Amino acid sequence: MPLRVRNYIDGRWVDGSGRTLESVNPATGEALASAPVSGPDEVAAAVAAARRAFDQGDWRWRKGSDRARALLKLADLLESRTDEISALIAREMGKPVRVNRAREVEGAVDKLRYYAGAARMLEGRVTGSTLPEIWDMELPEPVGVAALIIPWNDPVDLAVRKLGAALAAGCATIVKSSEITPASTAALIEAVHDCGAFPPGVVNLLHGPGDPTGDALVGSAGVDKISFTGSTATGIAIMRRASERLAKVSLECGGKLPAIIFPDADLERCLDAVTFGAFMYAGQSCTACTRLIVHRSIHDRVVEGVVARSRKLAVGDPLDPKVLVGPMASRKQYDKTVQYIRMGLEEGGRPAIGGVPKEPGRSLYLEPTVLVDVPADGRVAREEVFGPVLAVHRFEEERDALALANNTPYGLGGSVWTQDISRALRTARRLDVADIWVNTHYIRHVETSFGGRHLSGIGRELGMAGVEEYLTWKRLCIDTRSSFHLKDWFESDRGGQP
Repeated sequence: MPLRVRNYIDGRWVDGSGRTLESVNPATGEALASAPVSGPDEVAAAVAAARRAFDQGDWRWRKGSDRARALLKLADLLESRTDEISALIAREMGKPVRVNRAREVEGAVDKLRYYAGAARMLEGRVTGSTLPEIWDMELPEPVGVAALIIPWNDPVDLAVRKLGAALAAGCATIVKSSEITPASTAALIEAVHDCGAFPPGVVNLLHGPGDPTGDALVGSAGVDKISFTGSTATGIAIMRRASERLAKVSLECGGKLPAIIFPDADLERCLDAVTFGAFMYAGQSCTACTRLIVHRSIHDRVVEGVVARSRKLAVGDPLDPKVLVGPMASRKQYDKTVQYIRMGLEEGGRPAIGGVPKEPGRSLYLEPTVLVDVPADGRVAREEVFGPVLAVHRFEEERDALALANNTPYGLGGSVWTQDISRALRTARRLDVADIWVNTHYIRHVETSFGGRHLSGIGRELGMAGVEEYLTWKRLCIDTRSSFHLKDWFESDRGGQP
């Protein structure tokens, strides 16, 4: 029987009042979970609960140490459920269980503990440039009710990036799960409920697709802040809607990460990294390595090395701890990726490995595809595929490599491969992206912030910058003088500023 997941509103699990949706195990095609499609009434109830918790409750006014204690309690409980939640994500999304354990659930636990520390590190500012009789200061306060819209590719870790920061800042929250992975995100909120550390209404959960659930949530006047991770098109629509009431917005959208490989690169290490970076959990990551920009002199060696390593990648049941590449998360994503492969071939690309499946059938497994001779202005070279597709380009001069790398509307990240530190620094500075690795890929620390430029989004997550996304500032000026300064100035014979 499919799992039955419910909304979580005002500290209680509640059923939906209408339609339901089903998530599907992409490895078997079987229904995994049933969740409500939350309409305007459910959204209004969740917003009202969060509003009460923020406006009338004490969460926002608690000491940082109290909020830290609650986050640590949640972290401990989530850690105790690592194995079961890792297996659930594998069954619902198709990401291999070993990846879920290390990079999803354990990563989320680490982030919660970081945010617990961050709750005690919120600092204001006092200027020292005033008269000694005047205290002029800025105080951070929580922005209010935050709507957190979660994608399906990291349904727990990406939820915690937003939720942990918002809770540390003192906000009340409404989490909206993806319709593809409602049970996985619900497992996180179950831990929130079971740890008993958060007042009713501080954390709420809604299930449902963008229409109607996301639309109603983004359009609610009771929401002060919207944080979204997902497609660029949806991010633009959210920003447009939020602008109608000037709600605060942070968006982490698409990416098209280049890896620039120079002739002096450590090729063994580089080839391992770009192969894992392109195809780990079927390339369904915004920071997947999707373009290789390779010096002409080593082009063939790089392609042959990636192909050889791709053949050795363990593809199969995501519950098998030896598997690195599972199925695509959904039929929609599978079909989209196949369409991009066809497009790349029509544009002149050639498959060094992979290509269009001969008999797709019901299977959502898609083998790694490496396309060479892809035109730099082609769609498969410039648009996000979000699947196991790697495009390879040649370059002769450094300036050509940079022109190829920057020839995309995205600006999320990229990598540079060279033993020449001057070249690495020079190239990294000229890459028009917000996140750069040198001689590595897929390293992420909670202590350093993450975000994008251009169509990759606005705002930051992780680090203290990620917490500041959920703060607003209040200026407070205290004048300890015995008389009013403007009166003194006006009645005096002195000129100048009052």
